[in-house]
Amino acid sequence: MRPFFRLSTAIPLLVLVAAPAVPAGEIAGSVRTVDGLPLPQVVLILDGTSGSRTVVTGRDGRFRAHDLRPGEYAAAVDAPGFVVVGAPRATVGDGETTVDVTVAAAPVRERIVVAATRSEAPLSNLGVSTDVVEGAQIAAQEPSDLLNVLQQVPGLTVARTGGAGVQGSVFLRGGVSNFARVLIDGVPANEPGGAFNFGAMAVLEIDRIEVVRGAASSLYGTDALAGVIHLVTRRAATGERPGLRLEAEGGGNDWQRYHAGTSGQAGRLDWNAGAARVTTDNEQPNSAFRQNALAASLGADLGKGGIRAAVRAEQSVVGTPGPTAFARPDLDARFERDLVVASVAATRWTGSRLLHQLRAGFARTDQPSFNPLDSGAYTPAYGDRRAAFELFDFPSADGFANDTTRLSAGYQVEAQAGSRHLVTGGLDVERESGTLGALGGDEVIAPRRTNAGVYLQDRIVAGTRAFLTVGGRVERNASYGTRVVPRAAIAIRLRGGDDGTTLRASAGAGIKEPSFFESYGVSFFARGNPDLEPERSRTFDAGLEQRFLRSRLRAQATAFHHVYLDQIAYQVVDFATFQGSYVNLGRSRARGVELSLEAAPTAGVSVGAQYTYTDGEVQASTADFDPVFAEGEALLRRPRHQGALTAHARRGRVGGGASLVLVGDRVDSDFIGLGLRSNDGYARLDARMQVAIGGGVEAFVAGENVLDRDYMEVLGYPALGRTLRAGVRYRTSARR
Repeated sequence: MRPFFRLSTAIPLLVLVAAPAVPAGEIAGSVRTVDGLPLPQVVLILDGTSGSRTVVTGRDGRFRAHDLRPGEYAAAVDAPGFVVVGAPRATVGDGETTVDVTVAAAPVRERIVVAATRSEAPLSNLGVSTDVVEGAQIAAQEPSDLLNVLQQVPGLTVARTGGAGVQGSVFLRGGVSNFARVLIDGVPANEPGGAFNFGAMAVLEIDRIEVVRGAASSLYGTDALAGVIHLVTRRAATGERPGLRLEAEGGGNDWQRYHAGTSGQAGRLDWNAGAARVTTDNEQPNSAFRQNALAASLGADLGKGGIRAAVRAEQSVVGTPGPTAFARPDLDARFERDLVVASVAATRWTGSRLLHQLRAGFARTDQPSFNPLDSGAYTPAYGDRRAAFELFDFPSADGFANDTTRLSAGYQVEAQAGSRHLVTGGLDVERESGTLGALGGDEVIAPRRTNAGVYLQDRIVAGTRAFLTVGGRVERNASYGTRVVPRAAIAIRLRGGDDGTTLRASAGAGIKEPSFFESYGVSFFARGNPDLEPERSRTFDAGLEQRFLRSRLRAQATAFHHVYLDQIAYQVVDFATFQGSYVNLGRSRARGVELSLEAAPTAGVSVGAQYTYTDGEVQASTADFDPVFAEGEALLRRPRHQGALTAHARRGRVGGGASLVLVGDRVDSDFIGLGLRSNDGYARLDARMQVAIGGGVEAFVAGENVLDRDYMEVLGYPALGRTLRAGVRYRTSARR
């Protein structure tokens, strides 16, 4: 029987060897938007003779599928917010077949975000909580300043000390106003220690705003305890012919704004530039605001790479009458601000899997304040409240200097590792310097500090509907030494298609360096502490996104929990002389829920809504000079409830819309002895309309606080009443 068994085993083997081999083919191509933007790490589905095959696009949007049986294959993209243009199909034979897939935006479109991962990524692939405000949304609102736009982003609270151009602060997820990393065209723009004045920030040529919520120090190092705010200057669109933009408007409070700009593409070069002049008297005495601003971007396509430069320069001056709701106005004090941010970035491909980037940045903020005359003593009063002591001016003939500079440079490489890993790594170096203190005295400081960081991140496509991001950074800071900060995030699509469901979660750690005053100050009453540790954060969030009605409606819900540790607080060290310094003893917690809706029910109509609930609490404090900072108190100027509703419609030549901002009661302080510890909530309604006249000319009208509500974003500083503006703009056609 043994020979029979050997023969029965050999016959099938001979048949297999003799049978002709089935030829194997390949499909290669790319996935791009209608504007030509490559889509990395997008899942492509190929349905055909070999069944359903999935493949993932690389960093450049390209893909390749091997070992396909001959026959016809249809290509589809599994990415919420994108719609495949046409019906891309390919017939596979023996060899390679090429098919390129073009996708257009769904009614509620997908966004491509950079700040969340330091490279382009579809928002639906990220577990990191991120929002993008695009240029069209900004333009439709006809905003007078940037804070009116930021106030409509979930998890973000703003506070201004009055009208246009004054000090403006942003609080992200319950963090302090210096707990967010601010980038302008990729350049760190915060003052050393994290402070950034949004109040005088011009909207000029800002094409998109990316807000990343949750600690991002794993990529950006210092300042990113609560998140990142990235402002991006407009670039000329692909195929945009050289054109001109002119604009002029006027309105209440002697508001005047003039703007001129140009943009276009010629061969391998593209450019965009704009300049603006803004003046207004605001409403309060000595509160006039004057600003000149310039913003430009220039790029060159070098084939296998490119180079891009951008610059933003703003010069402004505003009168500062003080808390006029409680005290007589200071008629001679003023605040000046000069901002310059410049960047150069060069990219180069090595093969199809490595992208190298070199970048350099310069950011300088010069913010001197002046109060040359002594206006005399006064006693604050509000209603039936009267302070128990008099207050005085602090005149200074030479003013107070706050001039800081940040030089930054870095190298970054992105590597496609296999088909499912996109690895990003790099090195950052920053040189900080400044001149701060009362000019003409002996308390001026001129500190210097050099920081460096190395980071590594891997974006992983696990299966077909799970996207994982993991990374970390080693940061070396001249003030506090070396620290390691990690981050991880995951996005899981439970259901694909137009009405898909996506779950998200992320966790990270953040660090922030002390300010120059906190580390190096020489004032007797505020002595610097060179031994300060970094302020730290631990952040967690989880949520979901659901699309409805073939992506005409998107709903998102996110729960977050942030803990801020080792917060730097002022402490009196000698009660006999009231000498003070700074210590790492503060701790706070912020948790809550962010809800948002975005809808595009019909062509030309868009509706958005957001609500944020924040439960913030001081958990440890040494600031005993005011009870609002006591342990157990809610966080200063961060409301428990806030929300916004905005709508815009365009039909033919006419467009218009409105925005309603709702802010609840919040803890605040007058800080001048009146004993006020809370600030009432408010509602502000803004509205606008545009009418196309023809020949590239459009007229517009905008109103802010059209219901003329009385409120204060910061106690003591009345907000502007009803303000109406009207103007006209001219634009040449953008397309060839």
